[in-house]
Amino acid sequence: MYFSDASYFGGAEKYLELLISGLRRETYEPCILTTKGARLQDFKERLGKMGVATLETSLKDPYDIIGYVELARTIRKWEPDLLHINLPGAYNAQASLVAPIVRLAGCRSIVTTEHLAMVEKLWKRHFAKRFGSLFIRAVITITNSNVEFLTHVHRVPLSRVVMIHNGVDIGELDKAGSSHVRSTLGLDPSVFVFAAVGSLIERKGHGYLLDAFARLCVAGLDKTALLVVGEGEEEASLKRKCSELGVGGRVFFLGHRKDVQSIVRDIDCLVVPSTMEGMPFVILEAMTASKPVIASKIYGIPEVIVEGETGFMVPPRDVDSLCAAMQRVIENPALCRRMGAAGRTRVESSFSLERMVREVESVYQAVLSGGPLSALR
Repeated sequence: MYFSDASYFGGAEKYLELLISGLRRETYEPCILTTKGARLQDFKERLGKMGVATLETSLKDPYDIIGYVELARTIRKWEPDLLHINLPGAYNAQASLVAPIVRLAGCRSIVTTEHLAMVEKLWKRHFAKRFGSLFIRAVITITNSNVEFLTHVHRVPLSRVVMIHNGVDIGELDKAGSSHVRSTLGLDPSVFVFAAVGSLIERKGHGYLLDAFARLCVAGLDKTALLVVGEGEEEASLKRKCSELGVGGRVFFLGHRKDVQSIVRDIDCLVVPSTMEGMPFVILEAMTASKPVIASKIYGIPEVIVEGETGFMVPPRDVDSLCAAMQRVIENPALCRRMGAAGRTRVESSFSLERMVREVESVYQAVLSGGPLSALR
């Protein structure tokens, strides 16, 4: 059983979908438990088509006693051999208090995946998480950079931590056709198109990207366009900023899109200006599509991008460096092609879905058998 209390579909939920899709069904029968009211209908429909049972819980906060009772009843009814808790942020799953409730209900094998272990320390939830972690057998984390936060900030014993990088379904991504986004937006084939993909929230750094893009336009590199794919609370302010910067005619807000993979195939360069990230799937998707990537040099991103070979990394919030990197890819089409080809090769060798799923399954087998995790590192 997989547990997620995410309120919307993001990178952590994509991780679950990919993981579940790759499980060996002769060995594992997956189901998923999400919270009522979460905007995950499309996600659950896709899982349903895979034959995955989708369940709901009313559990809504760390003090929801009725929700915990309902959770325990669900565990007793379904009797999962193993519960895998997905943690988009360090304090999801009610600061990991789901774990002791599940143990009391009879499921003794509990695994978590930590995506953003570096989030700000919240003291009340910190102590709750430390207690909940006592009932967790293995903690999978998606980047090496997360390990220090888990062991030093959240006090998870290193012996329980296993790092497994994200992976993508290369064959499935290769099936994506054209989005025809250029013709839809009236963009000439000669226009160099950047794209930023992700929720429109502060930590994604869209404001810094708009500042850098405006400087490109002022510098005379006006045969460019920027696609902003996603939705969120910052959308109105970002659109106002575009107007203030005078780039409204070359920045296109596409909202939530189901054809992101096709859009990525039709752009020239992906930009990830975030101030906090684990290992964004969109970077792996862009590299699979042979596109160069410009991204903030933070947390897990340097574990994916090879500087100067598959893309460029810049300090977060550094508009000058971001603008310079964007100018460099515009002015060097041959370099873009080389970076794109190198990115594709890197994904094939190190970030396949098959590799990710088999490594997670190895954790499951170790937990279910009571064996050591040390052999998996």
